[in-house]
Amino acid sequence: MASWSPRCTVTDHHDTSHAPVLVIGVGSPLRTDDAVGRVVADRLGELDLPGVETQAVHQLAPELAAGWFGRRLVILVDADVEVTAPLLRTVARPTGSGAMSHHVDPASLLGLASLLGNPPDTLEVLSLPVADLTLGTELSEAAETVAERAVALLRERCAAVVGDPGGAPA
Repeated sequence: MASWSPRCTVTDHHDTSHAPVLVIGVGSPLRTDDAVGRVVADRLGELDLPGVETQAVHQLAPELAAGWFGRRLVILVDADVEVTAPLLRTVARPTGSGAMSHHVDPASLLGLASLLGNPPDTLEVLSLPVADLTLGTELSEAAETVAERAVALLRERCAAVVGDPGGAPA
């Protein structure tokens, strides 16, 4: 009978080798336009912008907060049926610790990062308008257009934080 033992990963919270900007795309790749956040993060990552890391996840989870140490800016990109145009907003630091579960909201993640002693300087959410959340693996034409706009917006936002040695178009 095989024995089980937990794995322990040591994280150096004083390691500042992380890129100053982290963009996390959120969404299900099986629910058509819900994947727009992931698509945007992937496309931004393909640009290989200096000082910018990207990540794509299915949903927000407490474990994400552990990777925020040393970040000047973390941006969460997600589909939103309540907005009609891309909306970038700053998340306020919560006053309490709040309850944790397997799925959390941005403010709870920021609170957890604060408890861990590694909050980013700024946490922002880029909400992208979507309408089609049916089963499917391709973005709708409308979501493709939104994704293009979002990549351009994020490129400018990242350049404002880390500079623009790569020469993003003005």
